[in-house]
Parts: sequence; structure tokens; C-alpha cells
Amino acid sequence: MSLSNINRLRTKKIISLFPGVHLRLLQRMTQTSFNTTRYHVRNLELAGEIVCTKDGGHDRLFPAGLPERQRAVSALLLDRTTRKIVESLLTSGGLCNAEIADATKTAKSTVSEHIDSLRKEDIVKRVVSLDGTVTYELRDKEEMARQLSSFQASMLASAADRFVELWDI
Repeated sequence: MSLSNINRLRTKKIISLFPGVHLRLLQRMTQTSFNTTRYHVRNLELAGEIVCTKDGGHDRLFPAGLPERQRAVSALLLDRTTRKIVESLLTSGGLCNAEIADATKTAKSTVSEHIDSLRKEDIVKRVVSLDGTVTYELRDKEEMARQLSSFQASMLASAADRFVELWDI
């Protein structure tokens, strides 16, 4: 098998393990030049094996056939702070901004930014109590637990692959 095919297979595998990965991170993960990474991404996209979407300043890459809702969730879960917030809401239920900041050891302003992204994708809902206290809850805990578990399994598989590659002679 040629080096080009190996790089293309590696590129496709990483995109399937980390749906929503952006081009620069993919380039670092494949340990190839940016032009080589872009070449393989373009060919995979032309072959219909992956989908590329624009998200702000990033091109986000997804396996073909992944539903749009799952694309949005996957892209958000790539961010460690967002994952921490989701994990906190999974374990604690409704929390206010300050409680989320304490649980995740993150600044309140950063929490607000991530909560806004999660609300935009309808993953988190804002609940106002009778006394005016604002808390945030996950809309569908089972779905998010499943998504997070799947994402963490992919991360573990990738870490194991990289560990094996270190010792591959």
C-alpha cells in the first residue's frame, strides 16, 4: 500500500473517530504537512466519504451520512471546556453559571460563552425559578450521556492507537 493511501486511510479514520475535527487539528493528528492533509481531505470529500462544513473560521470535517444534529453535538464536544460543562450538568442536574464555573474550574465568562453555544444547538435549556434564579439543564440527558460516552470511547481508542504507534518498530 502506498504512503498516500496510508495517509488517506489515517485521515478518514481520524475524521470518523473525531467528527467535527478542524483541518489544522487533523493535520497535527496525522503528522503530515498542511498541504498533504488538505489534499487528502479534498479527495475524500470528492469521493463522498466525508463532509466539510464551515463553522466560523474553521472547516469542520465529518464522516458522510452523519445526521446534522449529531454533527453539531460532535463539533461542540471536541472542546474540553464544553465537555466539562456537559459532564457537570449530567451529574448534577440544573446548575447556575457560578456553580458550573466552580464545578469545571472555569471562569464565569467562559462558562457563559459555552452555555450560549450549547443553548444555540438546543442541548441546554435555561430555567428561571419563581425567585428569579437562573439555572441550566440538559434537554435530553440520555442522548448527551450516549454522545459523551461515544466521544470518550473514540478518544480512548485514538490514544491507544497513538501509544501503539510510539512502540511500533
